[in-house]
Amino acid sequence: MTFDAIQLKAMALRERLVREDEQEEEIRKRNFYRVNPLLYFSERLGIRPETISWTLNESYQSHKWDGTPNPFMQILDAIQKNLWIGVESATGTGKTHFGALLVLWFLECWENSVVITTAPKQDQLALHIWKEIGILFPKFGRGELTQLRLRMSPGEDRWLGLGFVAGIKANEESSTKAQGFHAEHMLIILEETPGIPMQVITAFENTCTSTHNIILALGNPDNQFDNLHQFCLMDGVEHVRISAYDHPNVVLDNPGFIPGACTKTGIERIENRFGKGSGITLSRTRGLSPSQGENSLIRLEWCLKAVERADTAKDIAVGEKGLGVDVANSEGGDKASIAFGIGNRLEYVESFTCPDSNQLGHRVYRLMKDENILEDFVAVDGIGVGAGTINTLKEYGINSRKINIQSAGKPARSIGEEEFINLRSQMWWQMREDLRLGLVSLPNDQELLEDLTVPSFEVRLGKIVVEGKNEIRKRLQRSTNKGDAVVYWNWQRTNRHRKKNVRAVKRLY
Repeated sequence: MTFDAIQLKAMALRERLVREDEQEEEIRKRNFYRVNPLLYFSERLGIRPETISWTLNESYQSHKWDGTPNPFMQILDAIQKNLWIGVESATGTGKTHFGALLVLWFLECWENSVVITTAPKQDQLALHIWKEIGILFPKFGRGELTQLRLRMSPGEDRWLGLGFVAGIKANEESSTKAQGFHAEHMLIILEETPGIPMQVITAFENTCTSTHNIILALGNPDNQFDNLHQFCLMDGVEHVRISAYDHPNVVLDNPGFIPGACTKTGIERIENRFGKGSGITLSRTRGLSPSQGENSLIRLEWCLKAVERADTAKDIAVGEKGLGVDVANSEGGDKASIAFGIGNRLEYVESFTCPDSNQLGHRVYRLMKDENILEDFVAVDGIGVGAGTINTLKEYGINSRKINIQSAGKPARSIGEEEFINLRSQMWWQMREDLRLGLVSLPNDQELLEDLTVPSFEVRLGKIVVEGKNEIRKRLQRSTNKGDAVVYWNWQRTNRHRKKNVRAVKRLY
């Protein structure tokens, strides 16, 4: 071997040893930062530790926490334990910036890892976490960053961070795509979780098959039935609440400690605008889930009192038996529901697959005969697919004019001082008033309570307008079948009693 060949071989050996040393150093740093994420944020990304671990500031020694103590460190601890985390947060607390830090930390510390971020709208993705990622990327200095995509190995999608839209219009496509993500090390961050369809969230839950597959759900809570709060209540999910009253800008009384974050002045503005104890204020300043939205038609507390009346036998079933029927005609779509009550006491409501609305008519008739229910106290929405059920009942000799309520098609009736856009709005308002006044009792059925408390209402040109079925379906990703059936039952019950009372008054005069 010549001298030149020996030199070349020695140089190649030195280069290989240097590469091995660099690889060993990278692995050592990666393993170290895995268990020290706060140091990673500080040393790699230039983040001041006290902006993440708030208890590093001396003023917190005597601070009385309103939400979860030291919330971001609590999230980091849960992630290191491979737990799923649900975070209900006030506005302006820095959760989006923190989410961006997590994306970079997770990607760098686990080779061939996958980080997915999703939000209901395109601009929410681009302007929130991914905007923060773009700001941090020069210090990160690794991989290839394009729109909503960070490849750790340029040109390859084996080791990457990715963002995609999961809104209602993209629901089916997004849920299908969500089911396709699989990796040994995977972090899924849900932004604006209340607006992400449950179908997409479920798809992510189902794709998490490895031990180190973690879901972090973030958002400002809308109400206790929204998808964020429901995720927080799941078994095995660490629930974290971030309150603006715990933020360093507020506790230290220094609006510039974290520029752009929440402040005492900001909290006061929200309180002055919406009222100190309002649901919106509780959500936006304390991260508390209000029981419902501000424009909800039926309050949850009314329903709970109606359940209590039934459970404690304060409301005994006395009066006519009645049925409310919400019709369906689908193998795998909307379900049909039947509500059965005696007097003002709802005994039960059941929901079931109904592939043939005509056959449903036979089921309703058999129930009427078995329970000796008069047609005066049976209500079927005959609009659309409901016509099949009505026609079948007509064949049995049932008076279709008595049972066919046509909620969306009929105009409202002039009863009382309120005016309504249509009969459906009036029927739902009647349900609201009967619950508000304690005139009806309910079974303890969680799905029914959700159905009843979901619809919103508004006053339009002096008339009350209850949120339409299609709009509700878009928000819930299902229909309020049980709620509709109960509303029909209650309307027919109250309507027949009202007519009987009117006839009695006429006889007196």
